[in-house]
Amino acid sequence: MQTFKGRTAVLALRLVACLPFTLNRWLATLIGALIATLPTTALRNSRINLALCYPELSARQHKRLARQSLVESIRNTFEIALFWHHPEAGLKRVVRVDGGEPLQAAVDSGKPVMILAPHLGCWEVLNFWLADHYDLHVMFAPSGLPEVDALVRQGREHFGSTMYPTTARGVAGLVRAMRKGAMTAILPDQVPDRRSGRHAPFYGQPAYTGTLACKLIQQTGARPFMAWAKRLPGTQGFELRFRPADNAIADPDLDTSLVALNQSIEALINEGPEQYLWSYKRFRRPPKGQHAPY
Repeated sequence: MQTFKGRTAVLALRLVACLPFTLNRWLATLIGALIATLPTTALRNSRINLALCYPELSARQHKRLARQSLVESIRNTFEIALFWHHPEAGLKRVVRVDGGEPLQAAVDSGKPVMILAPHLGCWEVLNFWLADHYDLHVMFAPSGLPEVDALVRQGREHFGSTMYPTTARGVAGLVRAMRKGAMTAILPDQVPDRRSGRHAPFYGQPAYTGTLACKLIQQTGARPFMAWAKRLPGTQGFELRFRPADNAIADPDLDTSLVALNQSIEALINEGPEQYLWSYKRFRRPPKGQHAPY
């Protein structure tokens, strides 16, 4: 059954990848607009998250922003289907870079650099650009569908990035590379397993937050940068944005560093909240005695 699912998924992704970028974007926008009008779980979760994170907005504004986010999510799905098959096409769509000078200066200093890229914009394009310009080392969590995982790795490794499994051995390998000055990239807003996180405020709400990024920064002295690939209007392409993260992420007190991490994520999301994955159940593991809002 898993093999069938994997092959079906790869076939669907391959069909989408056959579309030229202009048609890819047009079709994704059309499908996204249709899906955004339906009473789906994704729309419901998005509105719940937005109500929690932006209480100053009206219910009407939450609904509109939730629908915009769903359209952007469908666009992202169609983009990565194309770019996993044609990585060079994805890289060529990067039209400008904002904040690249401080990033380059940090790399030139010889210290390791950590890119913290939340579920915002098109993170695969960001991955391609970083791997093409730097010695990028990243962790990879299998999806459970080997056929899909092979396609993902093929796309991500096209520009020479080094992948590590999400195991103790993989983390150890990543730490060794970082201590030699390598760059790494982590998705900092995923809900970790119950042994790998702590609760920290995210938009004022307790969110179970992964500790790996903070611990790696503390162990290696890495310079943290927030980053995302902003999807530009129409078929203009993408603008990469790099922002130095809050220095308190390196604080030896883990709770302090997690607060700084989430504040840095919030600041990045606020640059383009419509392109954030609000349908993700970010608050699904509440503190003991509280109920998840979904």
